Amino acid sequence: EYQNGIFYEAARIMKLKDNIPLKIEDNRRTVTTAGTKVQLTTTSTPSRKVLIRAETDNTGIMCIGDTTVVAAEGSQRGLPLFTGESTEIEIDNASKLYIDSTVNGDGVSYVVLS
Repeated sequence: EYQNGIFYEAARIMKLKDNIPLKIEDNRRTVTTAGTKVQLTTTSTPSRKVLIRAETDNTGIMCIGDTTVVAAEGSQRGLPLFTGESTEIEIDNASKLYIDSTVNGDGVSYVVLS
Protein backbone atom coordinates (compact mmCIF):
# COMPACT_ATOMS: atom_id res chain seq x y z
CA GLU A 1 0.00 0.00 0.00
CA TYR A 2 1.19 3.50 -0.79
CA GLN A 3 1.01 4.72 2.80
CA ASN A 4 3.21 1.86 3.93
CA GLY A 5 5.73 2.91 1.29
CA ILE A 6 5.80 6.40 2.78
CA PHE A 7 6.21 5.08 6.30
CA TYR A 8 8.96 2.75 5.18
CA GLU A 9 10.79 5.59 3.42
CA ALA A 10 10.45 7.87 6.47
CA ALA A 11 11.90 5.14 8.70
CA ARG A 12 14.82 4.65 6.28
CA ILE A 13 15.56 8.40 6.25
CA MET A 14 15.44 8.53 10.07
CA LYS A 15 17.85 5.58 10.26
CA LEU A 16 20.28 7.36 7.92
CA LYS A 17 19.99 10.51 10.01
CA ASP A 18 20.79 8.54 13.19
CA ASN A 19 24.13 7.46 11.68
CA ILE A 20 25.31 11.05 11.20
CA PRO A 21 27.73 12.00 13.99
CA LEU A 22 26.58 14.75 16.31
CA LYS A 23 30.08 15.45 17.56
CA ILE A 24 33.59 15.09 16.17
CA GLU A 25 36.73 15.14 18.33
CA ASP A 26 40.31 14.77 17.16
CA ASN A 27 43.60 14.25 18.95
CA ARG A 28 46.88 12.36 18.86
CA ARG A 29 48.55 9.95 21.23
CA THR A 30 52.12 8.65 21.44
CA VAL A 31 53.72 5.70 23.16
CA THR A 32 56.61 7.09 25.21
CA THR A 33 58.17 3.68 25.90
CA ALA A 34 57.80 0.95 23.28
CA GLY A 35 56.21 -2.15 24.76
CA THR A 36 54.20 -0.16 27.30
CA LYS A 37 50.57 0.10 26.22
CA VAL A 38 48.86 3.49 26.42
CA GLN A 39 45.14 4.18 26.66
CA LEU A 40 44.03 6.06 23.55
CA THR A 41 42.26 8.59 25.78
CA THR A 42 42.12 8.51 29.57
CA THR A 43 38.85 10.43 29.56
CA SER A 44 35.59 8.58 29.00
CA THR A 45 34.77 9.51 25.39
CA PRO A 46 31.43 8.13 24.12
CA SER A 47 31.70 7.22 20.46
CA ARG A 48 30.09 5.47 17.53
CA LYS A 49 33.27 5.08 15.54
CA VAL A 50 36.96 5.90 15.99
CA LEU A 51 39.20 6.58 12.99
CA ILE A 52 42.87 5.91 13.78
CA ARG A 53 45.94 6.57 11.64
CA ALA A 54 49.54 5.68 12.40
CA GLU A 55 51.51 8.92 12.15
CA THR A 56 53.43 9.42 8.91
CA ASP A 57 56.74 9.94 10.70
CA ASN A 58 56.56 6.65 12.67
CA THR A 59 59.49 4.30 12.19
CA GLY A 60 57.95 1.23 13.83
CA ILE A 61 54.69 -0.68 14.01
CA MET A 62 51.68 0.53 15.99
CA CYS A 63 49.10 -1.89 17.37
CA ILE A 64 45.56 -1.03 18.44
CA GLY A 65 43.53 -3.24 20.74
CA ASP A 66 42.24 -3.58 24.27
CA THR A 67 44.21 -3.87 27.51
CA THR A 68 46.16 -6.86 26.15
CA VAL A 69 47.60 -5.07 23.08
CA VAL A 70 51.27 -5.83 22.27
CA ALA A 71 53.20 -4.41 19.29
CA ALA A 72 56.38 -6.51 19.65
CA GLU A 73 56.87 -8.85 16.72
CA GLY A 74 56.55 -12.49 17.71
CA SER A 75 54.07 -11.75 20.51
CA GLN A 76 51.93 -9.18 18.68
CA ARG A 77 48.31 -8.76 19.80
CA GLY A 78 45.81 -6.33 18.35
CA LEU A 79 45.60 -4.74 14.92
CA PRO A 80 48.99 -3.68 13.51
CA LEU A 81 49.25 -0.40 11.62
CA PHE A 82 52.32 0.54 9.63
CA THR A 83 53.38 4.14 8.96
CA GLY A 84 50.47 6.11 7.47
CA GLU A 85 47.99 3.21 7.59
CA SER A 86 44.55 3.78 9.08
CA THR A 87 41.53 1.89 10.32
CA GLU A 88 38.00 2.49 11.59
CA ILE A 89 36.72 0.84 14.76
CA GLU A 90 33.07 0.89 15.79
CA ILE A 91 33.04 1.13 19.57
CA ASP A 92 30.87 2.82 22.20
CA ASN A 93 33.74 4.54 24.04
CA ALA A 94 37.16 5.48 22.68
CA SER A 95 38.71 5.06 26.14
CA LYS A 96 38.36 1.28 25.71
CA LEU A 97 41.11 1.35 23.06
CA TYR A 98 44.83 1.00 23.77
CA ILE A 99 47.90 1.42 21.58
CA ASP A 100 51.44 0.08 21.71
CA SER A 101 54.44 0.55 19.42
CA THR A 102 57.71 -1.10 18.57
CA VAL A 103 59.59 2.23 18.70
CA ASN A 104 59.69 4.85 21.47
CA GLY A 105 57.73 8.00 20.59
CA ASP A 106 55.69 6.56 17.69
CA GLY A 107 52.02 7.46 17.76
CA VAL A 108 48.63 7.80 16.16
CA SER A 109 46.23 10.56 15.21
CA TYR A 110 42.57 9.82 15.77
CA VAL A 111 39.08 11.15 15.23
CA VAL A 112 36.13 10.18 17.44
CA LEU A 113 32.65 10.31 15.89
CA SER A 114 29.78 10.30 18.38
